[in-house]
Amino acid sequence: MQLTKTTKLLLILLVVSIAISFAGLQLSRFSSDASLSHWHQGFEGFVEASRLQAETGKPMALFFYTDWCPNCKKLREEVLSSPQVNDFLNQLHLVKINPELGSYENKLAEEFKVQGYPTFLVVEAETGEAKSVRRTSNITAEQFVNQLTALM
Repeated sequence: MQLTKTTKLLLILLVVSIAISFAGLQLSRFSSDASLSHWHQGFEGFVEASRLQAETGKPMALFFYTDWCPNCKKLREEVLSSPQVNDFLNQLHLVKINPELGSYENKLAEEFKVQGYPTFLVVEAETGEAKSVRRTSNITAEQFVNQLTALM
């Protein structure tokens, strides 16, 4: 089967456009996670933060999110990356978990009874009790810090 020059050109353009779309998706994921680059990530990050929590007695924060969730992106970019929130979060061991990236991450979401995204929890060091930040959508950095303060 021989392809015409036009068909070959269209196939090449299709492959190039798919490659560009994929690269754009990967770059957008990288840029959206750049603000939380100092956070532990996934199941391995949870294990490490749990170990550190046992050593230090500091609470742990768990941020459950997905890549497709617009409220997750907004919380990450506008609230969690703000200086005011970052200053407050310095007293916690921080873990970001996307349950869609692996079975262990998904099991963590089930264990912590995550029912929607974004979900932000603070896990007490002494009791292991997980307390939920009630409002994570359309919230200011100040409101978020106030909710965290009330939990601790």
